[in-house]
Order: sequence, then C-alpha cells, then structure tokens
Amino acid sequence: MNPAEREAKLLQIGADLVQTSTADETEVLFIEGRSFLSRFSRNHIHQSVGTEEIFAQVRVVEGNRIGCATSSSLQMQALRETWEAALAIARASEPIRDWPGLPPPLRTKKLDAYDDATAEVSAEARATRVAEVVAAAQAKRGEAAGALETEESTLAVANSRGTAVAASHTRATMHTVVTCADGSGYAEDCSTRLSDLDARAVGRSATRKAHDSRKPQALPPGRYDVVLEPVAVAEWIEMLSYIAFGGKLFDEGQSPLSGHLGEKVTGWEVTIYDDALDRRTLRQPFDYEGVPRKRTVLIEAGVAKAVATNFYRAKRMGRHRSSGHALPASTSYECLPLHLFMKGGTQSERELVKGMKRGLLVTRFHYTNILDPMKTVLTGMTRDGLFLVENGEVVGPVKNLRYTENVFDAFGRIEGLSRKLTLVRNPCVVPAVRMAGVQFTGATEF
Repeated sequence: MNPAEREAKLLQIGADLVQTSTADETEVLFIEGRSFLSRFSRNHIHQSVGTEEIFAQVRVVEGNRIGCATSSSLQMQALRETWEAALAIARASEPIRDWPGLPPPLRTKKLDAYDDATAEVSAEARATRVAEVVAAAQAKRGEAAGALETEESTLAVANSRGTAVAASHTRATMHTVVTCADGSGYAEDCSTRLSDLDARAVGRSATRKAHDSRKPQALPPGRYDVVLEPVAVAEWIEMLSYIAFGGKLFDEGQSPLSGHLGEKVTGWEVTIYDDALDRRTLRQPFDYEGVPRKRTVLIEAGVAKAVATNFYRAKRMGRHRSSGHALPASTSYECLPLHLFMKGGTQSERELVKGMKRGLLVTRFHYTNILDPMKTVLTGMTRDGLFLVENGEVVGPVKNLRYTENVFDAFGRIEGLSRKLTLVRNPCVVPAVRMAGVQFTGATEF
C-alpha cells in the first residue's frame, strides 16, 4: 500500500469512528509505521529485525470532562471498545472549566518527507552501509558497534469539528561507537532519505576519534573553556525543550521561562527556534491534534520570546492560535517543540578550536540528567572523544569528566558558533559552540 492509500485508509477509519460517536466531541489519532533495524557490534551485524506498529488514540469530551484511551489495533471493534474506555474515563474525570473545545480544521502544507527507496530498503542494502563503517574501523584495527535504522510512518488525525489530515514520512538514522584499544569515538548521521546517509564518513569520523583517544591522560575537575561539537550541543538543547520550552510547565509556573518572556535569559549570540517545515530537519506538517506547525522563535538574541503550545494551552494563555506543538493527548508533557534549531555563527569548527587558549573539545555527552529544572542545571558525562586543547591545537586525549552546569548561564558565556549547522538525531539542527568556563565536577578512570 502506497502512502496516499494508507493515509486515505486511516482517515476513513477515523471518520467512521467519529461519525458513530455519541460524545460531545471526539478525536481520533493514528500512527501506523514500519521500522527495520540492523544492529552491529565487534564489526559484525548480530541483529536484523523489522517491526510493524499501530498506535490508535481516542479522545472524547463530555461537557468539560475529557477522557483518552489507546489501542494497538485498527479493527473497528477494538476502536469502539477504545472509544467506550475513553468515554468512561471522561465521565469519571474532573471537569476542565476553561476547556476551549477541539481544534477546528486548518489548512496544512504538503511536505516532501517520504522516500520510496528508504521505505523499501532491504536488509542487504543496510548491511552494505554497515560494512562501510566496519571497514573504516578495521583500517585502524578498531571495533565498531552501533545501529542503522530505517522507518516509514503515517500520522492521521480526525475530529468531530471537521479536522481530517494525514501525512507520511521516512527516516534513516545511523550511529556508531568505534573502539581502538582504550580509545573510543562516536559519530552519527540521519536524513529523510537513506541515500543521503554517508556511512563511510560516519565510520571514518568515529574511527579517527577512537584512534586519537588512546591512552587518555587524567585531568582534574574544574572550570574549562570548551568547544562542544553538534551532538553535545543538541543534548543540551533537547533537555531545554523538556524543562523550559513547553507550554504546560510555563503555564503552571514550573518553567525557568515562566514570568520571564521578554527578558534576557542567555547571551545575545543565542537564537533558538522550532521549525518542523524546514528542509534541513525531519519534516512534519502538523502536530498530534492536526494543527499546522509553524516556525516559533523561543529565544532571540538571548531574549525569551515564546513557548510551544497546543490548542488548549494557547487559549488559556490568551494566544490567538496554537503554535502547532501538541503531543498525543495521552502524553503528560502535553506540548513540546520537537524540531529545534540553533542559529549558527561565522566560524568553522577548526577556527573555534584555534581560538581557545586552553580547554576541552567535547564530542558528546552521556547520561545527562536534570538537577534543577528552574535553574536549567544539568549533569552528565563526556563520552567517546574528549580532547585537551592548548594554544588552539588539540594536544591529546583526556579521561572523561562529569559536568554540572547551568545551561542558560553557559549560553551566556558563548565565544563563538560555527556557521555550519548539523542535523542530529533528536532532531536538532545546531552549530558547534565555544563557551567559557564550563564546570566539571568529577573525574573518571576511563
């Protein structure tokens, strides 16, 4: 079944359920998809699997009472039982006094986010790309581990106010950790199209880092200037999405941006926005309520400008319309930006390193956790490529360190950003960043 036929099928099933519903309002959300994974370690593929999944969610409204239930079936009997469960939950729930109703129908853009070749790729074709990573590792007597995954998915939303939208996309992602003796290196790539993945470059990048990371030296904890590569930057931006940029926490006074829109929260170099329509990201035309997504500036030149909203939060906060960032109604976060961008600068990554007198070049972070969401304090470990820089030159590998840092404060100490932006799996599209005085609070033995 091609994407158009699948979209039509899901919309018809949704329309049938909505039309037979006796609730005041009804919304049906479908996500139907297939994914195929080749996982490898020690330079061999050890798992090649495929899955097909269906997520069906029914949200019903009785008066101002809301109920939501989910299913993993498209069979009408199962969906009617899901509707009945949602109705029972609604009748047992506390009313939402300021409930604005479900979103009305709005025009959405048709995006080119589906690639037939990616949807139909064989296990042999995936293995060919894995082999390119393995060959790069073996050239330096290293071992590669990681995964290559391809997926196709269709999202459809229908509601009793007339919303009926559907869209399909494909995605290909690859990541690897290469080890050379006691050194390790990480690299990744992702795209809507498998043909855009450069497996050879992924393998060579991770292998080079692993080879150069051998025999790391211990460095005491303390404050160090850093150059964060894009994967590390994206880790922090993604965490900010959860703790700062969501409308629910903002509205409840639990976001560090609550009460601070229009105020300076980072350095002037920082502009962060969300844009699911941009060709540089993994595009999506509408959110999980069927509302068109739009470019939303969250921080502009260091000043907090907005947070992401769904239809309900937008109305509560006096906004004219939703920003198009609803998550499935069964999700506690409710609305989040999922296609984040950080504006770049004017330098190359090499120039960022060259401009650092003494500091660290960080490939990525690992096991990042939130310590204080209101102060944007995160903690985590460096991983798979940490290097000491002196007088603008990388002088050698360093054993991993634990950081504990206020991200907004750190973004106030930026000294440069790369002009090149990189799509990271999250998805985030971000530059490399140089900043002063990041706090490292612990050392490791590796």
